[in-house]
Amino acid sequence: MQKLAADHGCNHRGSPELLGGGVELSRVFRSFAVSWVLLAGLLILAPAHDSQAASKKRPSHRHRASSPQIIPQKPRSGVQAGEAESLYYAGVALHAKGNYAEAVEKFKAALQKRTEFPEARHAMGLSLAAQGALDEAIHEYRAALSVQPEFAAIHNNLGVALSEKGKVDEAIEAYRYAIRLQPGNAAPHHNLALALEAKDDVDGAVEEYRETLRLQPDNATAHNNLGLVLQRKGQLDEAIGEYRAALRLQAGPAAALYSLNLSAALLAKGELDGAVGSGRTAVRLQPQNADAHYNLGLALKAKGEFDGALAAFREVLKLDPEQGAAHYDVAQLLDRAGDTDGAIGEYRAMLASRPAHLSSQEALAVLLQKKGDLDGAIAAYRVVLQASPKSVVAQNNLGVALLNKGQVDEALTAFRAAASLQPNDPVAYFNLGEAFVAQNQRVDAIESYRSYVKLAEAQPDHRDKVDAVRKQLAALER
Repeated sequence: MQKLAADHGCNHRGSPELLGGGVELSRVFRSFAVSWVLLAGLLILAPAHDSQAASKKRPSHRHRASSPQIIPQKPRSGVQAGEAESLYYAGVALHAKGNYAEAVEKFKAALQKRTEFPEARHAMGLSLAAQGALDEAIHEYRAALSVQPEFAAIHNNLGVALSEKGKVDEAIEAYRYAIRLQPGNAAPHHNLALALEAKDDVDGAVEEYRETLRLQPDNATAHNNLGLVLQRKGQLDEAIGEYRAALRLQAGPAAALYSLNLSAALLAKGELDGAVGSGRTAVRLQPQNADAHYNLGLALKAKGEFDGALAAFREVLKLDPEQGAAHYDVAQLLDRAGDTDGAIGEYRAMLASRPAHLSSQEALAVLLQKKGDLDGAIAAYRVVLQASPKSVVAQNNLGVALLNKGQVDEALTAFRAAASLQPNDPVAYFNLGEAFVAQNQRVDAIESYRSYVKLAEAQPDHRDKVDAVRKQLAALER
């Protein structure tokens, strides 16, 4: 759009900081003795993109609590098995084959032959838990403990079932009891670590993982899970060491998960080549794992390999269409490549799956504003402000859209809100000056422009705009 110069012969040209361009006002106002114009372009703030992605970026993978096998698995040497025992061992064999429902029937039959048979109740609890019948499993474990309260494995497995039911405090109590009975068994230490982590007792979890590894140094799962807790504590070097220890101990599908976690830690540490390499390993080992592609995309994006990152995120959506976070990453990359329509579509897809994701709503609003869809932009900004009224970006950019719609009073309200939220940011004061120009409020415009110059003159990216505003002030002050 052609700018109009004021009658005094100065063509005021600012250097607008628009996100990929913007809608500009170009009008002449003649209310005062001199004529003056709006400067070239209001200042639109770019939203701060969430570099940690929409929800669950850099997914962490840990294994569930571990349950000991049914004990005993076969008749003890020199012990004559009766009818109840025979049924019990038949159930154990069925459980080992994954025939859990049939195993339960065998254990029930064994208990009909001998009611006080804690091993059978324990084993039936395991078979019930394997089918997801946790309440029934807990009942059987407790019934077994009423007969044999010093059975450490039952306390451990009771803790596992309670953990899966969300009864973490009771689970911790069960694991601690198992440890008191059998301190040299690594399983309850590992399970206690998981439960403590769920309670945000990170230091306690680290202690129990380390005890697990003292007792069982080749436990790859414990190395991985310890790595996750150390990473959570910000101890990246130690976490990376644990992931690598897990990888040395185990290959195959589990190694894909460990590689994925290693990639995330290396990415957090800024070791991008290593992060990409580990990400590619995870994808090679588990090509159908959407999270592996997602982490690889994050590493490639951080390294500046945007085409590869875009391909990885698209693969995520192909493998797992419900993975809404990938829409956000695809949108960012398309926006960067100049595909505004594509980016808008991806932000809308993201919001369809996660309507409360404000970063997508804010970015969508800016792109709609860029395309000239002011009504759509205004509606999107209002959604953001309803959830986050202290968003400086949304307040400022809403003001720009309203001013470009000619709704000056509402624009002033938005700019004032932005200035009050971030009083040391010059952008809102510049836009206030422009709005006061639109209302022919000379004194207020001068005050706002002066505030802008005072705050912006030390900022290199505002240098051209500051020069233009000084010329505007000179015209206004005549």
